[in-house]
Amino acid sequence: MTVETIHKIILHPFIQESLQSLKLMTGLDGRADESFIDNVEDFRFKGYAVCSDMQGQLDGVVLMHHYQETAVAIGQAVQQSLVGEASSSESLDDDLVAALEEWGNTIVGRATHILQKHNLGFEFASPHVALDLADMSRYLEGVQQIVTVPVHVEGVGRYYFNLLVRELNQQNDYEEAVFNSDACIVAPPTTGETLAKDALIMTVDDSPLIRKAMKRILAGIGYNNVIEADDGDSAVAALTEHKPEFVFMDVVMNRLNGDKALGQMRQLDKQTPIVMLSSVTDSNVVDACQEQGIQGFIFKPLNAATGGELLQAYLKR
Repeated sequence: MTVETIHKIILHPFIQESLQSLKLMTGLDGRADESFIDNVEDFRFKGYAVCSDMQGQLDGVVLMHHYQETAVAIGQAVQQSLVGEASSSESLDDDLVAALEEWGNTIVGRATHILQKHNLGFEFASPHVALDLADMSRYLEGVQQIVTVPVHVEGVGRYYFNLLVRELNQQNDYEEAVFNSDACIVAPPTTGETLAKDALIMTVDDSPLIRKAMKRILAGIGYNNVIEADDGDSAVAALTEHKPEFVFMDVVMNRLNGDKALGQMRQLDKQTPIVMLSSVTDSNVVDACQEQGIQGFIFKPLNAATGGELLQAYLKR
């Protein structure tokens, strides 16, 4: 497979999703340069990367790779967009890493979702953050070829997409595929009464940043009676203890994923509206959640400018 084919088929959806989510989540503009083959021996870790393993017809890794100063600036912009304030740190602290993880997960999740719909013969693992060379070392083992695409962010700097190829099945026939950024979504209900402003809402996410952002967005549309759960297991317990009237729940979490928690919650309560949110998922997860009874499924990201209107559309009983 030529560098042009690798770029068009594999890296292009990641690049397009990164540029769109960069604009949506930060207001920053970016542009991609031409792809090129990097020298494997000269490849250097730049300080921050979101990595997703690939297996199947192509064995390798997709990286979204930053210099630290670029990562800090983008992380601060994501924080400002989500919660209305940003860290003043000049290095990657925990809050900035959390903001970058949310942006990176959004890009990788949406791009891999698009690619997997085309049955191209490879699958992606959930993204992992690498903060130093020790984190990166396992991804560099056995790499035979590296395809790189620089992305320039206006007024900030550059980041890179790298495809690290360990092994490629040259016999595989990759058909032309037209990719777009329209991730599937379970639309909001068209009937029902708008949820009362004093109703108790629960937001479930293992990221404190996203829970804070959700509370801010909900407050912006008049919903201030909001409780939080930091994982699927605590959400199940809170459903029994607090009896929220509406639930927004992430899918991918540390201890118990939202789709699994949904199953447990439906055994206890079949009536409370539950809307799932995720940037890392596939159509099988969406279908499974629908079968268990959900009010909707939102693909992240959300931001303060548009998130309120979107959430309000789902807030019905």
